[in-house]
Amino acid sequence: MIAKVAILFAALAAVHANVLLGGHGHLVNTGVSTSARTQDAFGNNAFGYTIKDGLGATNSRSEVGDGYGNRKGSYTITDIDGRARRVDYVADGHGFRATVKTNEPGTAASAPAAALINSPYAGPVAPVVNHVAPAAPVVAAPWPSPHQ
Repeated sequence: MIAKVAILFAALAAVHANVLLGGHGHLVNTGVSTSARTQDAFGNNAFGYTIKDGLGATNSRSEVGDGYGNRKGSYTITDIDGRARRVDYVADGHGFRATVKTNEPGTAASAPAAALINSPYAGPVAPVVNHVAPAAPVVAAPWPSPHQ
């Protein structure tokens, strides 16, 4: 019987928590989110999420990958004032490459940064020669024995 009374009071407190905690009697939308994730025994995987806050700003990310370390994905950010950015990217044996689409002020179209590519087909490389000064001789003085 005591358990039933405790459950009743817990249910009433949950229903009226907003009023009890000083709220105005209505719920406030703080946002919604979704997410998903999969992976198989071969290392192939995918994940994604989307978040929308109570004011309408959103951000999301999705990515797929394989057991060889290759990745392909994107992320987006949209602010409540309409600024938006989308980045699509690929990471594989050819490096990391990204394409950015945005309407943010102060941005202009430009070429991506240069990348250093380590390839077995590169041209000849000059040998590295290290010149090291000879080390000074080490002279050790005898340590006095406590038994002398």
